[in-house]
Amino acid sequence: MPNVKPNTEANAKRRRQQRGSITPADWASVDAEIIRRAIAVVGHRGGALRFGYTRDGGSYAVGILGDGDPYTEYIRPTDDITAYFEGLIEDWTGD
Repeated sequence: MPNVKPNTEANAKRRRQQRGSITPADWASVDAEIIRRAIAVVGHRGGALRFGYTRDGGSYAVGILGDGDPYTEYIRPTDDITAYFEGLIEDWTGD
């Protein structure tokens, strides 16, 4: 039997449609000011942020360093990304 690689892009698209999100994550669509504020606050406290996507490109991936062990949080494009960053800023400022 031949080794057939699954069509991961088609599978990812199908999963997004099942979740009700047919548009993959796109950092270019996120408000640049909220990203700038998050970087400034986290960086000022000695941390760092890493921006990317899940392997299938369907969700945002935000890596957080400097708050204990490094970890990655995943945000679906259907979630409120601005609210996510506002919460992150609040967590790092203690307000």
